[in-house]
Amino acid sequence: MNNLPSYEAIFDRNYGVLTLEEQEKLRKARVTVVGVGGVGGITAIQCVRMGIENLHIIDGDLFVPSNLNRQMLSFVGNLGRSKAEEAERILKDINPRVKIKITTDFITKENAEDLLSQTDVILDGTDNLAFRVIVHRAAYKLGIPSVWIAVTPPFRGGVMCLSPTSVPYEKALKHLSLGKELTDELEKQVIAIKDERAKFSVSKGALADWADKYLRGEKAWAVISPVANIVGLLASFEIMKLVIRRPDLEPVYSPQLLHVDMASNPMVSIQTSSDGSWDYTKL
Repeated sequence: MNNLPSYEAIFDRNYGVLTLEEQEKLRKARVTVVGVGGVGGITAIQCVRMGIENLHIIDGDLFVPSNLNRQMLSFVGNLGRSKAEEAERILKDINPRVKIKITTDFITKENAEDLLSQTDVILDGTDNLAFRVIVHRAAYKLGIPSVWIAVTPPFRGGVMCLSPTSVPYEKALKHLSLGKELTDELEKQVIAIKDERAKFSVSKGALADWADKYLRGEKAWAVISPVANIVGLLASFEIMKLVIRRPDLEPVYSPQLLHVDMASNPMVSIQTSSDGSWDYTKL
C-alpha cells in the first residue's frame, strides 16, 4: 500500500471541475449499488473513478456468456464467478483504497431495509421489477435517495432520482402495486409489466420475432452495450449530483425523467409528463 499513488494524485484531474470540498464529499459518500450488471456495473466503475471510496455491492448472480456483450465488469476470465466478488476485485484495481462491502444475496422484502440502511445513495440496477419495488419502498421508508434506471429495446432508456420528498417510485411509474402489500401474486403481476414493455418496444423498432420469443420465455431481454452504458453513465452523474449538492446541478427528481433514445434527436432529454407520472409499459 505504501507504493500506491495518493488519493490526491489519482483524482487530480477532477479539480477544476470539482472543488476540493466537493471531492471530499465524494470521497466520504456511501453508495449502494443493487445489481452490477449492464447498468450497475458501469455505474459502480464511474463511482470509483469519480473518487467515491465507500461502496456496497449487492448481487446474487454469477457472470454468464450473455453478459459479455455489454457488462463492463464481465470478461471471459470471470465467467461463472460471483458478480459482487468480481466487482470488488476489479474496482480495487482502480483505487485499492476503496472500501467495498459485498453481499452475494438478492434483495428481498425481508432483508431490504437491513441491507440498504447504512448508505447515502442507492442505485437500483436490478432487472427484476418486483425487486425494484422492494428497493425503492425500502429507500423511501429509510429516507435515502435512490436512482431508478431502465433500458428498453431497441435504443431507449431512462434515469430518475427519488427522494423522501419527491413523487414516490410506484406513483411516478403508475405501478399497479401502489399502496398494496407486495404478495407473491402481486409480484408476478409486477414482473409481467415487462411483457407489456416488450410488446410496446416493437412499435419503437425492436424485432417482433424477438418480442414473441421473449414472451414465450425463449429469449432474454434485449440490450446492446452503448445503450446500457450511457444509462449507467447518466446514473453515475445523478449520484454525483446527489452527493455534492451543488445548487446549479439539480438532480432529475421524479416525476421528471431523464429520457434516452439513441435513435432520436436529441438522444438525451429531461422530460415531464402531462399528469406527473409515466406509463411504465412505454419506458
